[in-house]
Amino acid sequence: MENAIDKLEQEYERFIEFAPVLDRSTRRYFVAYLQHLLQGKELEQELQSDYFNYFKDALADLFDDEDLKRISQEHALLGSQVLVDTLHWFRKTYGKLAQKHPYEEEQRELESWGVRHLRQFSRSWTFLIRKVQDFYSKEEIDPSFHEGKFKTLIAQKDYQQLSEKDRLAIERVYKDLLAQWDARLQSKILSFQMTKLKDEKESYKEKLEAKVQEFQKLSSLVKPFTEHISKYWDMSRALWQDATLNLVERYDALLKEEDELKRLADLLGQLRKAEIETEEATYEKTVNYKEWVKDPLLKTEIVGVQSGNDLNYILPSEVALFGDKTEWQFLKRFADENLQINKFEDRQLVNSNKVYSETYQRVKKKEKGPFIICVDTSGSMEGEPERIAKVLCFGILKMAAADQRRAFLINFSSGIQTIDLLNLVDSIDDVAAFLQKSFHGGTDISLALSEALKQLDTHNYRDADVLVISDFIMYRISDDLSQAMEKQQHNYGTQFHSLIITDQANEEVIEAFDNVWSYNPDQKGIVKELHRNLEDIRKRQL
Repeated sequence: MENAIDKLEQEYERFIEFAPVLDRSTRRYFVAYLQHLLQGKELEQELQSDYFNYFKDALADLFDDEDLKRISQEHALLGSQVLVDTLHWFRKTYGKLAQKHPYEEEQRELESWGVRHLRQFSRSWTFLIRKVQDFYSKEEIDPSFHEGKFKTLIAQKDYQQLSEKDRLAIERVYKDLLAQWDARLQSKILSFQMTKLKDEKESYKEKLEAKVQEFQKLSSLVKPFTEHISKYWDMSRALWQDATLNLVERYDALLKEEDELKRLADLLGQLRKAEIETEEATYEKTVNYKEWVKDPLLKTEIVGVQSGNDLNYILPSEVALFGDKTEWQFLKRFADENLQINKFEDRQLVNSNKVYSETYQRVKKKEKGPFIICVDTSGSMEGEPERIAKVLCFGILKMAAADQRRAFLINFSSGIQTIDLLNLVDSIDDVAAFLQKSFHGGTDISLALSEALKQLDTHNYRDADVLVISDFIMYRISDDLSQAMEKQQHNYGTQFHSLIITDQANEEVIEAFDNVWSYNPDQKGIVKELHRNLEDIRKRQL
């Protein structure tokens, strides 16, 4: 979870550094203020900005839902995700508002005056006064002071006739008038944006509050799923239908009533406990030390004679060859680098290191194994077997969610339907559809077992055990499937468990399974008997 929160916090920094809204310091305070509202973090310092106060009021209103604040602080991941969703919403909404507003013509007019040279302005300043008066009343901006100053300083003079002192004074008055105009214009634009932002904010607030209500309801019903939901909180996803939540609520209540089934679901969940494995790790260790090494480039001590052509270190006997009659011998030996020269050598102290590799063995726990659950939804299961199968399956899924274990659900009759519960939040509607499903059609277990074997070849379900819940009123399993199951059992230790919900099972079918249990809620001591069987299985796995 920490890794997921770190990724979300990187989104904060991305917003601060690159979002094309506000300025960088305001964006940083914007994020800090959201963290203060949602996660209860202390503000290091207040941003003294009338401009940002517009946004503070809007954000405070957006997050005035105490339930939202509470669950954001209780579930750190969810709180971070809500914050990121809000940053994305604000960037998109405010960015769109900042680009289009009804004062674009006035803004272009102001920008054109802001880039005019003083030479040009000195001939057209009267037009600036009229423009300001066109856009604003005297109560909003009164340019009479500026007009009087321009008349005094410029009068009928050309730009060349103005002194440097007058030019500086004109420029100060000119910039002051433009600054007042810009402040008024920005105030109008911001007021428009805040009005529009308020409308957008209300829509976003409604969705936030609906999400909170949904989260609270689902959290109270199916607590083990809650962390998964907070992990995948997504404002872009549609709300779950009331029918979905009502159905989940009904089965949650059924499971609480069925103590025997609840205990059975917990026991079945213990089939594949966390396993121990040994892992080898190789570490490199570097040892630093100092040593003396020979360095032929240092010319400190003569240690002998060697061949070469360095004339600086040539022996006197070789110089004697450089005479009239033996000069050719000298030049030949020089060209062949065969002159006798002094050999020098010295040592210096250098830093050295050696790298050693050491191998260690460490013991670590593997995660609890995943499930592949095959549920018979054929017509022969209609009635009480159907209800037992659904409640039991729901209990196993709750247990898997609580232990953060993967689960793959296959329901089969004459065909199959699958639900990969690797991502539970995206599967809740599918689980609800399964719970709502009417059982009908013939029974063909071969498709379900083929899909189970296919999943056992995937990375996510390689270590899974397979549980089939059925009345086993069906034809025999084909030889090809039986051989594939035996190969999986022999090579990978996979166990195929069967839970029979009737007393009419086909004995030829259930012979292919490692463990066979019959569940009859009217039979006394059935859960205790299953418990003994499960304990034996776990001991064999150790």
